[in-house]
Amino acid sequence: MKKGFTLSELLMALTIVGVIATLTVPVLMNNVHNKTFANQVKNMSATIEQLAQDQLITHRTRDLSDTDFGDPEKLLSDDHFSIAKKCTSDESLTKCWKTTATGKDKVTYKMLNRAVYTGFPQSQVTIILKNGVIISYGISSSPNALGAFIMDINGNDKPNIAGRDLFVFHVNNKGHVVGYNVVDAMNKNLEQLNQCCKNSTDIAARCCYDALADNGWKMDY
Repeated sequence: MKKGFTLSELLMALTIVGVIATLTVPVLMNNVHNKTFANQVKNMSATIEQLAQDQLITHRTRDLSDTDFGDPEKLLSDDHFSIAKKCTSDESLTKCWKTTATGKDKVTYKMLNRAVYTGFPQSQVTIILKNGVIISYGISSSPNALGAFIMDINGNDKPNIAGRDLFVFHVNNKGHVVGYNVVDAMNKNLEQLNQCCKNSTDIAARCCYDALADNGWKMDY
C-alpha cells in the first residue's frame, strides 16, 4: 500500500517553501536591478566618451574645451541627445530633478548610508532623455577635468540612491570619462568603496562611480 503525504505535511512543506521564497526573491530581484543599473551606467559612460571623441574629430582639435563640451547649453541639445524634456538652469531642480518641487512631485535622493543626498548642482541645464535618463552637465573647476556630469539612469523613479541609480563622473580635455580620484589629486588615495558606502556628502556619488568602474561594472557593494 502506497502512502501519500498528509494534509498537515503538505501545508508544512508549502510554509517552508513560502518562507524561503520570501527571503530569497527580494535578494534575487535586487541583484537583477543592480546588474541592470550597472550596465546602464557603463553604457551611458561609453556613450558620453564616444560623443567627446567625435567632437574632437568634428572640431579638429585636441582640446575638448574647443568643442560643444565647452558650452553646456550646446552640449545638452537635440544635436547630441534624444531629448524628451529640457530644463533651464533656473528650473532644473524644480522641474527635472524635482528635489525642490512641492507636494507629491518632490523627489528625495539618498546615499547608501541613508543620509539625504544634497549634491545637486545649482544653475545647470538639465535634460531628460526619451529613455528616461536625467543628465546635468557643468564646467568643472578642477584643473584635471573639463566638465562634470550628474546622471540618474532611470529618471525620478526609485531607488533614487547615489551609487545605485545616481552617479557623478567627469570628462577631461582629451575627451575621456574619468572618475573622482583622477580629477582630484588631493583624494587620489581615497578608498572609493568606503567613501561610496559611508560618506555623507556629494563625494559619495563620485566615489561610487569609481568603485563601480574599478570593480568591472559589478554593483556588488
